[in-house]
Amino acid sequence: MLINFILCEDKQVILNSIRTSLEKAIEQNGINAVISLATDNPRRIIEYSRQYAQGVNAYFLDINLEQSMNGLELAKQIRNYDPHCYITFITGHPELCMTVFRYHIEAFEYLVKPVTYQALEECVIAIGKHYYRYLNHQKHNKETMVIIRSGNRDYNVELHSIIYVESINQKLVVHTRDRSIEFFGYLKNIINDLNENGENFYRCHRSYIININHVKEVNYKDSYIVMSSGEKCYMSRQQKGEIRILLDRMAQKDDCII
Repeated sequence: MLINFILCEDKQVILNSIRTSLEKAIEQNGINAVISLATDNPRRIIEYSRQYAQGVNAYFLDINLEQSMNGLELAKQIRNYDPHCYITFITGHPELCMTVFRYHIEAFEYLVKPVTYQALEECVIAIGKHYYRYLNHQKHNKETMVIIRSGNRDYNVELHSIIYVESINQKLVVHTRDRSIEFFGYLKNIINDLNENGENFYRCHRSYIININHVKEVNYKDSYIVMSSGEKCYMSRQQKGEIRILLDRMAQKDDCII
């Protein structure tokens, strides 16, 4: 679990001060987090939210940005790309906090300038606790998830959305319904994690792990499997018999043998 903090403040002195305090709060409280971006340019924030919406992101935004858009307009655009993120507003005018409701942004917290270290630390701790509670909830939720670390990003991926995992050299590519995530690893190390809450994933080839629930067609003659996405995964000769047994077992369970 890694929380990414993203800061947007148009006054460089204040931006540097908040960044320094944030780094201190993260370190002193042992929070697994990094400051991924600190800028005075709202366009960079929007681009970040567009690219990294699958991560755990906490945005700290100045409401009174002296830019092409204010912090409220920026937050609204962030929500379009990153609907589950944390948004904390920073302002020298507390009365503006009421304006947030008109934008339907759902802010996590409001910090009033000058922002004290204590106020910032309490906010960071609250975000960390909220996310830990979310992770614990997911452990007991039917929609079980796996956390995939790619570079310095953590992605929460629902297991049922994973179609197959592909090995390319020393990299693994997890193919889901809406994206592909690359990271360094080996199939033999990930198969047990995927099957921790069931037996839906099967290594059909030295280069593929498939989700049995996403199998659309099996061509035993040409040794390939068509997945729900239309993509092909190859299977080794030795695995053909086991795959047939697995699919027959699923069919019997669902009473759909013809």
